[in-house]
Amino acid sequence: MGEFTAFLLLLVATLTLSSEVPADDSVDMQTEPQVAMFCGKLNMHINVQSGKWESDPSGTKSCIGTKEGILQYCQEVYPELQITNVVEANQPISIEDWCKKGRKQYRSHTHIVVPYRCLVGEFVSDALLVPDKCKFLHQERMDQCESHLHWHTVAKESCGDRSMNLHDYGMLLPCGIDRFRGVEFVCCPAEAEREADSAELEGEESDVWWGGAETEYSDNSMTRPAETEPATTEDDEDEDEETETFERDENGDGDEDDDEDDDEDDVIDERDSDERSANIAMTTTTTTTTESVEEVVRAVCWARAVSGPCHAMLERWYFLPEKGSCARFLFGGCGGNRNNFDSEEYCLAVCSNSLPTMAPSPPDAVNHYLEAPGDDNEHSDFQKAKESLEAKHREKMSQVMREWEEAERQAKKLPRADKKAVIQHFQEKVEALEREAAGERQQLVETHMARVEALLNSHRRLALENYLSSLQANPPRARQVLTLLKKYVRAEQKDRQHTLKHYEHVRTVDPKKAAQIRPQVLTHLRVIDERMNQSVGLLFKVPSVANELQSQVSVLMQRVQAELSQQVSSLQSDGRVDGRVSYGNDALMPDQAYSSAPMEPGPGRTGLRPP
Repeated sequence: MGEFTAFLLLLVATLTLSSEVPADDSVDMQTEPQVAMFCGKLNMHINVQSGKWESDPSGTKSCIGTKEGILQYCQEVYPELQITNVVEANQPISIEDWCKKGRKQYRSHTHIVVPYRCLVGEFVSDALLVPDKCKFLHQERMDQCESHLHWHTVAKESCGDRSMNLHDYGMLLPCGIDRFRGVEFVCCPAEAEREADSAELEGEESDVWWGGAETEYSDNSMTRPAETEPATTEDDEDEDEETETFERDENGDGDEDDDEDDDEDDVIDERDSDERSANIAMTTTTTTTTESVEEVVRAVCWARAVSGPCHAMLERWYFLPEKGSCARFLFGGCGGNRNNFDSEEYCLAVCSNSLPTMAPSPPDAVNHYLEAPGDDNEHSDFQKAKESLEAKHREKMSQVMREWEEAERQAKKLPRADKKAVIQHFQEKVEALEREAAGERQQLVETHMARVEALLNSHRRLALENYLSSLQANPPRARQVLTLLKKYVRAEQKDRQHTLKHYEHVRTVDPKKAAQIRPQVLTHLRVIDERMNQSVGLLFKVPSVANELQSQVSVLMQRVQAELSQQVSSLQSDGRVDGRVSYGNDALMPDQAYSSAPMEPGPGRTGLRPP
């Protein structure tokens, strides 16, 4: 009874939340605003009054590749609503009546896509229903700002850790366009999921095997032989349509490729119409999200360019995954494959914008950075190496997650102990990849820190030499001395900022290590202070210059002193530094160069001091 009461309370709370979604009072919304895209076809959006999908009102928009662009498109098609963000939908859906870009008439084709939800007003989390025997959970990480796919994976793994299946989930705490700091989710025991599936099946006359939910949306479904006769009547349209089909034929087999795909999608949709409600219930087995869409596009865009057996000389474009760009090739007019595009723009729209991270970075970018000597391009070189490292790590993680999904499908009928062994195996693989990436990051950081420190020392040394040379000039020019003194002081300030930012980084990542290096950091700050005072003191060995510049130098050093006092005060406090940990900060330095003597600067040890 108590559990039932708790369930009712949670249900009321979630329904209350769902009723608070803000909307424009002037718009009677019967359904949530959404947009959907399929490259080569005009974008679709849902009519919030009728609930029906409609084609792009301008008749020109197709296949937007960035989240910012999707948000802008939502705002364009729903001008009367206050669209503030977008989020990828949890499940793919079937949409009919796609218009081909550039055509006045269109055929009634169906495509299965993952739409984007256009969020209205202030963000409100989704209301998740919690069936009997299931658990409502949530995870938040204020130091992370991740994608919908990342949080879906977190929720799925969390349920797997409890030997349960992910039933439903929603995003929490938006921090950017389609990026969030947390996820709420519902985990259900496998038995409860099966009961829910059985309830969905009652009254259905379909004899579809439930395992088909996985294969239905898998890559090979795109090439599965049609089980019903394709609708040939669509091919019997007027001659202009046939001519246009030949002109738009992308693989030279005499049929328009998109139409061929549409016929196959129609066959898929016949099954889908009977299974749609059941597929939604089977959240754990229908895992089609961005990841599986990426696999379909990857299969197309990573195929090598094939001219085909015919001898026409048609200029086409194909995608080069190793370069992340498109290149020309000559197509014979028949055969070939689908990595074959009419224009570079269309090629990039499908293969680059749809998959911004699918082209791997050059594999030797990190090694090149580690082996090459440092120079004044250190910041950009480090950024390239860091991005290359992260791209390789994402690629490995994506591969493991795909293997994990496949292993879970294979293990559905295995004993519970074997299922747990599968989960443990892949958890260990993920942890090993994270450790490997962490080690590579640390090596990259240490190299970067050493090079930044060397550059700072070089710049400071050069600035000090120029300043001293100006003092020794005959006669010394006061304006030049002041200018070079300011450059030298700036070089010392950069060293100090570098030291403090490194300490903040360590304190965030490893508080215990930060406590160990804190005396060394304070010592280094004191050394900078002493060196600066000694260098400024040399000014008083040239009385003519000192008398002219004393007031200006005094103001300069007072400002430096105030900044130092504030920084040291922050360093001496016990508070933790908030913020996302990033190893890409240039303000990092190696701690081994410092003395271990705990010497803290006192109030009388900084500022302008004549000798």
